[in-house]
Amino acid sequence: MLQGVHRVVMLGDSITQFGDGYGGYVWMTRLFLQKLYPDQNIELINAGISGNKSTDMLARYQTDVLDKKPDLLTISVGVNDVWHGFYDNHPMGDGPKGIPLEDYKRNVDEMVTKAQAIGSRVVILSATPIYEDFGNRENAKAAAYNGALKDIARRHHVPFVDYQRPFRDLIGAYRRTTGARDNLLTTDGVHMNPQGYRVMTHTLLSALGISPEARAAVEPDVLKQK
Repeated sequence: MLQGVHRVVMLGDSITQFGDGYGGYVWMTRLFLQKLYPDQNIELINAGISGNKSTDMLARYQTDVLDKKPDLLTISVGVNDVWHGFYDNHPMGDGPKGIPLEDYKRNVDEMVTKAQAIGSRVVILSATPIYEDFGNRENAKAAAYNGALKDIARRHHVPFVDYQRPFRDLIGAYRRTTGARDNLLTTDGVHMNPQGYRVMTHTLLSALGISPEARAAVEPDVLKQK
């Protein structure tokens, strides 16, 4: 996936936008790639904007993604498409601020199609959990959206990075072992804390084919950066 890659664009919402701060998954991914592939002069552009849903990302897609001509594009979209549907007292998630599943599918499919048309390699990232309670209505609804992402990835022959599995495993083990119900990987149930961002980073790098040994070799240099 990374052979010949010089420019990476990471498209997303607040999790991506804020992920460029120290210890964030965008920040860490950039440094890992630069340390692992110094001869490629990899530039990583953060195209995350807080609050964005698939409709918002598609509206700015030409300027923020296609015009950058990325060799590699990661697409992170879905949390707000689902979560905002619960706003303003809509406990079933069917409120007007959410994006219906069929519209979401079309929006993401169009993003992937347009990126591939200009020769960009695409990686689709699953949505992360909406609160650290996998039995809630938000995550139940999000399951269909993540399923749609997986189907789109399969049809377009691009990698799909499943964040649900590691988050579910780690949070589940934490709660079973300690009995604690507080947040383990997020600050507020949605936005990542440093541990959550590390999970995101290593899951993504693994999906890109970077071995644990290669990551471990450069991680001390990554973490000492400011």
